[in-house]
Amino acid sequence: MAFEPPIPSNWSRTFNIWVHDIQVGFQPVVDLERRLVHGGFLRQVRGVTRYAAALVAVFFSLHCTRPQVVVPPKGGNPRGESGFSAPGFAEVGEASWYGSSEDGFEGRPTANGEIFDPERLTCAHRTLPLGSHVEIENLETRRSLIVRVNDRGPFIRGRIVDVSRRAARELGFIGRGTAKVRVRPVTPDGRPAPSDATVDMGDPYTIQVASLSDPDNATRLVRELERSFSEISLHEAKLPDGRTVHRVRVGVYTRLTDAKKAAEDLQRLFGDRGVEPFITRRR
Repeated sequence: MAFEPPIPSNWSRTFNIWVHDIQVGFQPVVDLERRLVHGGFLRQVRGVTRYAAALVAVFFSLHCTRPQVVVPPKGGNPRGESGFSAPGFAEVGEASWYGSSEDGFEGRPTANGEIFDPERLTCAHRTLPLGSHVEIENLETRRSLIVRVNDRGPFIRGRIVDVSRRAARELGFIGRGTAKVRVRPVTPDGRPAPSDATVDMGDPYTIQVASLSDPDNATRLVRELERSFSEISLHEAKLPDGRTVHRVRVGVYTRLTDAKKAAEDLQRLFGDRGVEPFITRRR
């Protein structure tokens, strides 16, 4: 059929044909819409989408709320309430040794009552239970060995363990006198030592504030401490060189955290007077 340009007389007919052609051309789309909307397809898609969204929400909820795994730093304390016997504990600091022919400790009773023999593998520690074992590693020579705790000390700020003469020799620092070491509680066969809270009840912590040779100074310090703290005790100790010292101690604590807080309070109140409190056991 030849194309006839529309003229005013057939505009109405032309418009009707054009509209009809558009409806026919888009009829499949209309049918598709009918099938999608009224046939339930979109409802199915929306249903599936809801389930998918729920699964995604559960996934992110589990991922974001999963307990965080905290790895303690090497040489740190996991802060077990039973003190230094918590599994995984490792203490890093300076070690010294005793039992030379000049210091006078050989043949004297140790804190657990046995006679100190510098040729046995033993050590002194301020807080580890008497009779327990530790692995000591010289961080400079990488030598290590297991020793038994049978004494208290060292009573010098900055040092964490005092080993016997033989232990110092085997660790490789007997000529130097001190060494940087790592101390780790273990069983006698070298396995990590389990925690034993009953030790803290039988041998609680205390804080040594000072060790004074003048008894009058010790008495005055006790009176000052009694203004802010309870259970102040004064102990006499005979040193190997024959001198007598008076050890001023504060408190009785079954939890290490409580002892640490009290030691911080003591340092804050009396630190300007040269007091250097440290935590030890009562025996």
